[in-house]
Amino acid sequence: MGPDQKQAVLQKLAKLREEYRASLPGVLEAIALDAQRLETPATAEQLQSLYRKLHKLAGSAGSFGYPQLSAQARELELVLQGWIHGSEPDSNTRLQLLAQLTALDCEENVPSSTAVQAEGFTVQNIGTTKNLVYLIEDDHSVAQELTLALESFGYQVEYFDQLNEVEQAILSRRPDFLIADVLFSDADERGPQLIARLQNQLDDPLAVVFISSHDDFDTYLSAVRAGAIGYFVKPLDIATVIDCLESQLSLSAAAPYRVMIVDDDELLARHYKVVLEASGMRVEIVTQPTQVLTVMESFHPEVVLLDLNLPECRGYELAQIIRLNPAWLRVAIAYLSSEQDEQAQAHAVRHGGEDFLTKPISELRLVSAVTVRAARSRQLSDAIDRDSLTGLLKHGRIKEQVNVELERAARQNKPVSVAMIDLDHFKTVNDSYGHAVGDKVIRALSQLLRQRLRKTDSIGRYGGEEFVAVLPDCGPESAQKLLEAVRESFAALGFSVAGEHFNVTLSAGIATAAGPGENLLECADKALYQAKHSGRNCVVTAGEPE
Repeated sequence: MGPDQKQAVLQKLAKLREEYRASLPGVLEAIALDAQRLETPATAEQLQSLYRKLHKLAGSAGSFGYPQLSAQARELELVLQGWIHGSEPDSNTRLQLLAQLTALDCEENVPSSTAVQAEGFTVQNIGTTKNLVYLIEDDHSVAQELTLALESFGYQVEYFDQLNEVEQAILSRRPDFLIADVLFSDADERGPQLIARLQNQLDDPLAVVFISSHDDFDTYLSAVRAGAIGYFVKPLDIATVIDCLESQLSLSAAAPYRVMIVDDDELLARHYKVVLEASGMRVEIVTQPTQVLTVMESFHPEVVLLDLNLPECRGYELAQIIRLNPAWLRVAIAYLSSEQDEQAQAHAVRHGGEDFLTKPISELRLVSAVTVRAARSRQLSDAIDRDSLTGLLKHGRIKEQVNVELERAARQNKPVSVAMIDLDHFKTVNDSYGHAVGDKVIRALSQLLRQRLRKTDSIGRYGGEEFVAVLPDCGPESAQKLLEAVRESFAALGFSVAGEHFNVTLSAGIATAAGPGENLLECADKALYQAKHSGRNCVVTAGEPE
């Protein structure tokens, strides 16, 4: 995104905030009038009308830089909710509540310096395809702000202000995501209940993200029942919402689960293999226990299904052998056996396994059991191997991946490139804007790398603001072109803090090899040093003249 485009986005954001500021006195006046018109006792219709106005204010005020007003509205909303579901308060409590409602004043709630809650790095046209998002929000100010932010991150957004409008749109063109407010002022039911009914009409449920001013258990529960993959309380942190969408996209594009079946009944094992592979998994069969360690090393299974009665050893003994290797502690082990004796089953589980599945087992039960265990194994691996801030591989794991790809390149006689990437003058960012903003810059680069690089590439956070990308089957020219595109895109990202806008650049060094024996990381690091020495904001390939 060039300077003109970035400035246009910032101007749009400023215009939205100004429009909200101008409309706020009218909103507060309407709340005060509703409060003054409350009858004694108040009717349900009067209370619901006032409640909806407060609910909308609690969400929108914080999003547009009025956190104090948002907090006041949320407190009053909760009090009014108790009034609706309880009984008429006593006269003193009623008078106090009415006084608070009529005293809401935007002039006493000066906009905070974080008026744009995204705090705001903007990304334009990242990725090769735009994912479609349907946004349902009856507060137009919040909808415009969120739409602008999502589009800046490369999403295509279609906006609806009423739930009944989106149903036909979904049937004619299915979105990748549905983002919906929990409460609508013109609806008798809440969003989750209506969307749950819509989900029941679909063969494949939608991925739904709910946004709301509510954070109570009942609302969370109704959101989950409507198929929620995310739930965010207003004022929204746009970066966190984007992370949720990106995580879901990564999950849907994730590599197949890897399952190893150890069973001397080869025919039955092949049957299980067909069933699991039909569900999208990769499966290896081992009929001899002596082959297990070799297959573990090469296949890296996430789930091992062990028969209890194997030639040469018992299944639980083999499980204990697997557990002797610390690297395999994350692998889920389940016994799949016709053993009916509960004591024998319990003994097996106590010795290396996690569960006992009894033969015969239905196809549905087998797929379900393996999927759950594989997902947990992968989650554990991610927790162990991935950096908590960026979700990228940690230092040790990315170094291992370099060696893995070097060995593979040698076997296949194909090139592999390694890129060392470093943020320029990052200490200045931390010193000038704080480490929280620095973390957002690091997360922005990690998101960009995940979107720009191929699924076959590995990306790691090497330390601090330094990253490593491993690019299999990629020669120096292709690697240079790819990293140049990343560099240009990152330089175009705009960051803002308290109205101050800035950009950050990166430098990269690339090294390429066709087999083991070369220290690609060291070569890439030297090329990175050359890029820094050449003035930064550039990509240098090892071997280039200085």
